[in-house]
Amino acid sequence: MARVQILSKEEQTKFSLPIKFNQAQREYYFKLPDKLKKFVGTLRDSNNKIYFHLLFGYFKADSIFYTKEHFYNDDIVYLEDTLCLNATGDSLRLPTSTIHRYKQIIREHFLVMNYTDEIEKALLNEATTLASNFTNRKKIFYELVALSKKLKIEVPSYTELSKIISKAIKSQKQDILDKLSPFIKDERLNVLDEFLQKDKESKNRWQLSHYKKLDHATNKKRMLASLAKFNTIKTKFQITQSIIQKIGLTPKIAEYHARWIEKSQVFQVKRKKDIESNFLLLSFVYYQYLIRNDNLVDRFISTVQTAKNSSLRAQKECSFELEPQKNRVMQSLEDANLSTLNDIEYVIKDNTLSAEKKVTVIEALITKKTQALKEILSQKRVFDSVIDNKYDFIESKSISLQGKFTGVLKAIEFDEKSSNKHIIAAINYFKNNSNITNKAPQDFLDDEEKSAVFESCKFRISLYKILLFFHVSDAIKNGTLNLKYSYRYRNFDDYMISNDDFQRDKDLLLKKHDMEHMKDFDSFLETIKNKVEQSYKITNENINKGFNTYFTATENSFIVKTPKLEKSEDEQTNRLAKYFPHDEYLSIIDLLYSINAQTDFLSSFQHYSSTTKKENHNLLIAGILGYGCNLSLSKMGKISKGINENQLDNTKVWYFTEENTQKANDIIITYMEKLEVVKHIRHNIKENHTSSDGQKYSIASGIDSTNAGYSNKYFGAKKGVVAYTFIDESHRLFHSQVINVSERESGYVIDGLLHNETVKSDLHSGDTHAYTEIIFGLTDILGFNFGPRIKNFKDQQLYGFHTPKYYHNLDYKIIPKRKINMQKIKDNWEDILRLSITLKERKTTATQLLKRLTSYSKQHRLYGALKEYGKLIKTDFLLNYIDDVVLRQRIEKQLNKVEASNKFSKAVFFGNNQEYTVSTVEEQNIANNSKRLIQNAIILWNYLYITKKLQLAQNQKEKNEILRALKNSSIIYYNFLNFYGTYDFRSYSKRVCNLIAIDEEKEFLESVGPRN
Repeated sequence: MARVQILSKEEQTKFSLPIKFNQAQREYYFKLPDKLKKFVGTLRDSNNKIYFHLLFGYFKADSIFYTKEHFYNDDIVYLEDTLCLNATGDSLRLPTSTIHRYKQIIREHFLVMNYTDEIEKALLNEATTLASNFTNRKKIFYELVALSKKLKIEVPSYTELSKIISKAIKSQKQDILDKLSPFIKDERLNVLDEFLQKDKESKNRWQLSHYKKLDHATNKKRMLASLAKFNTIKTKFQITQSIIQKIGLTPKIAEYHARWIEKSQVFQVKRKKDIESNFLLLSFVYYQYLIRNDNLVDRFISTVQTAKNSSLRAQKECSFELEPQKNRVMQSLEDANLSTLNDIEYVIKDNTLSAEKKVTVIEALITKKTQALKEILSQKRVFDSVIDNKYDFIESKSISLQGKFTGVLKAIEFDEKSSNKHIIAAINYFKNNSNITNKAPQDFLDDEEKSAVFESCKFRISLYKILLFFHVSDAIKNGTLNLKYSYRYRNFDDYMISNDDFQRDKDLLLKKHDMEHMKDFDSFLETIKNKVEQSYKITNENINKGFNTYFTATENSFIVKTPKLEKSEDEQTNRLAKYFPHDEYLSIIDLLYSINAQTDFLSSFQHYSSTTKKENHNLLIAGILGYGCNLSLSKMGKISKGINENQLDNTKVWYFTEENTQKANDIIITYMEKLEVVKHIRHNIKENHTSSDGQKYSIASGIDSTNAGYSNKYFGAKKGVVAYTFIDESHRLFHSQVINVSERESGYVIDGLLHNETVKSDLHSGDTHAYTEIIFGLTDILGFNFGPRIKNFKDQQLYGFHTPKYYHNLDYKIIPKRKINMQKIKDNWEDILRLSITLKERKTTATQLLKRLTSYSKQHRLYGALKEYGKLIKTDFLLNYIDDVVLRQRIEKQLNKVEASNKFSKAVFFGNNQEYTVSTVEEQNIANNSKRLIQNAIILWNYLYITKKLQLAQNQKEKNEILRALKNSSIIYYNFLNFYGTYDFRSYSKRVCNLIAIDEEKEFLESVGPRN
């Protein structure tokens, strides 16, 4: 089997060489343990001793044995000086048998296993899993290198790894084609031919073109048009479903190849071989059926929620309008009652009347007054019925919803086995009966709704239907009603690694993801218990001894003050700004070219078909600016010089994907990590504090998007989205996701931490919206420290391993609300680990899993157990938060960074009134990633520019001044950049590149002196 190219020649050369150590690294990697020191002491020849040290040090760093041709002379000189030895002879030439013996001794020391068939199978399984998710080949390669190290084996050669990857990539599609081959003349495949025919009403348009884009509008005409397309796709899917299942076509594989069809021209599909053309069209049908299910449900839920809100608002408005009249009626009623009582009192006190006469007069009076009261009460009942009967307002929305969604509800296939039986019974009745009668299932309704539907012994059909729509919408959202065919609305267990697979591979999976210590529940929880109990002890001791001067106990609670960090003069005036250019404006195009010259981030824009074809850099830069500055690519093509609008559109289709724009950001962020100046501004150079926050953006008028939602507070009557962004202490924007404004941000915390490839977070902070007890528990199990800013945290409940009385007897001021339910956690520990492994394996996103899990709420045992565990982790954090004022200040300072970066975002995303002009989630994320790419490029340019200033500084005093300004000011500075005007791609200024041309051989610490 011919191998596909995984790494470039330059990357292969780099992989075949050991890393170049600095002085500190040489001291660490070449230091032998005592047992091996003794062994080396038995060696007589200096060459042997040095050779052994080199083999050991390089293997310790890379898990690879390098040949003598790859040994660095600087490392040999270091060992000669350190060991007081002199290498002699022909460049450390040793017999092969000796080298083999040394390698075996080193393997035994590091407990390295032999490369067996089982190990090869594990690597192939990993490569196949990554390939089935269409992970980039290069990324698969380095994932296999990382897995080899975790499996404690010697990292295989490039040849061996590329052979495994080639097998994984080629077997995926070829296996499906081999299974499809027997069906090539099957009549069922004829339903695919329609796609490749011309539209009878539009001779220049192919039938396939009608299905390439989804509609997002919710008006009746557009909904019915979407439903018609859905039913066509559904019919084709049902006819070919058994073939799709038999050839092993998965949703992920279908998505990749279907999106190729969406991007390509129809003639490109037609010129494929019959078997491949059928494979592509089967993928298209399967993918379209799944996403159109989701699309219709998204629009259904959105519209139903709007109807709910509208009916409630109409009820309130009506109540508000009629309130004055109702008040007048109530006043009349009060006056009439008071008048009646006064008249009766007057009759009673009339001494001229006999008792018998008084009774007669009072009876006549009551008759007269009763008639008047009845008239007033009848008016009141009219107002009460108008104001209080909310179901009239709900029913008024029914006809509109029926017109839009009756067909949708009848067409969607629900997963009856995993869904609530009462709602399923109602849906099936609705599907099978054109006339709804009082025989319709009603168990899904609550008692009040049942009474409303049968008001005055009359069955209100319209009210029944809209209540069914309401309950279907709620049930889909809360996970009690699941779709049979969907990417996002299936049963929760469908997103998890199967229990059989987990039990079979559990040991390997736990080892792979550094979770072996969690396998035994009792021993793992003992460490958590010790940690929490210690936190209770230390926090309370510091309070009782008066060490925590910011803590004040109150009668029922406590107060913890956090003094604000005083801003230095540098911070107040941004002293760093004076070092940047002031006499001119630099072109943003020139800046991006200069950063590409340093990082080659444009190489991440690979053609969707994974061809080796490279796109014109001008077109890529133009695309980045068009998306990232929110100008639209169409406008970018019109106002730019040196590029062609049609070429730019082609570049957009084939090169601009979420993955490519994310990878481009990762390249720049990874490059920043090499710069010592970047780490210099951290609180602790060895730790990285990260944070995340959301920024609101409205959607432009006329743009329909199922990813957008209403928020009167932020958008008024318009819809909008949230760009949820992650930043670290060095201002690197390492992850971002565009989400619906109505979604809770907490689930995206884990996605940002887990799915970024570049930034390691030692502590992550978010605001109140970023946390739940579930997030506390899950971040801890996944290996992250979570430290959010919690509003009114003193009102948060604490939990303990003992009863509150136990802690009260210890004279603690801070005690738990209740004892944690350890048994609940233990009973579900296996599923907690399975959930965590599912996320680590990237089978699905945390957001997707948590949406389904949290929607079940208390009905799901796993939810309850994970929440219970999270209460422990949250308790430990809160105890430390109360005790550590520096921690509170650090969290506040880090969150201020992401808030400050929001201003930077708006400066870059200036076009089209800072409103998104694209409808799909994918394109919104491409625009968001492009904006972030421009921001990261500016930040890196600034770091390189300041590094050069440090290298050119005349004396240590000048260096220290720059460092102090860097430490106390923000690296986010862009006043010297020109984002606007005509974009000229015909040439670019190399001078902008020269401004950041640092001497990479010059050590940062040497250039700036010792760090304080």
